[in-house]
Amino acid sequence: RLGVHPDFRRVGRIGKGLIQKAVTTANTWGCDRFLATVQLQNVRFFTRLHWNSLEEIEILGRPHHLMEADLEHYPATDQPRPALPLKQVA
Repeated sequence: RLGVHPDFRRVGRIGKGLIQKAVTTANTWGCDRFLATVQLQNVRFFTRLHWNSLEEIEILGRPHHLMEADLEHYPATDQPRPALPLKQVA
């Protein structure tokens, strides 16, 4: 689940930046689809970021949309994928 603390919403495009980083990284690493369940009040925001609603669903009694990012708007970069396993920090 991705979220921005209420004190920082609509300040500096944090949510947009997090979504762009996540989808661009997944695309760079070879992902061919990026799906998310999005709360109804956030569907318009995701649509503006080039996401498409695949279907309306209900989760825990609340309306959501299953959405898919249009990967053409999140081009892959030359960022190398980290070697696995990643070092675990205590």
